[in-house]
Amino acid sequence: MAQEVTTPKGIEQGRATHAYKAVNEVEEQYKKKYKTAVKKAPVLVKTNGLGQTLAFIKSKGGKYDDKKKEIIKNGYDIFYEQIGEWLRSDAANQSIPDDGELVKEVIKLDSHDYRQVTIETLALLNWMRRFVDGLMKDVEEDNE
Repeated sequence: MAQEVTTPKGIEQGRATHAYKAVNEVEEQYKKKYKTAVKKAPVLVKTNGLGQTLAFIKSKGGKYDDKKKEIIKNGYDIFYEQIGEWLRSDAANQSIPDDGELVKEVIKLDSHDYRQVTIETLALLNWMRRFVDGLMKDVEEDNE
């Protein structure tokens, strides 16, 4: 019988699956900054809170290129998007709307929901960190 997504085991499997796919799909040019972001994030969340950590990750994202007239993404952008994808998924069972900026939606939450989203994010980051360690052994972290 298939595991229900709403059971603790099913939710954990959903996190693991999302984390594995997320880490495995990162393109080579993004890996250095991505690995750094994933490794730093759990400590940042525990020290500064989820809202401030998301704001930090967002601020470290790509910059606007005047010549190309577009934002040039980096590993922080990819990581930020992946966190948002999970928190907005049905499997995560969180109250983050699909429309709107992730960090803005998180900081608007009441304290109970904010704690729940923080716990969920830390659980996801735990899986992502494990997969980064395993799948990106040859990638050095960015020392910026």
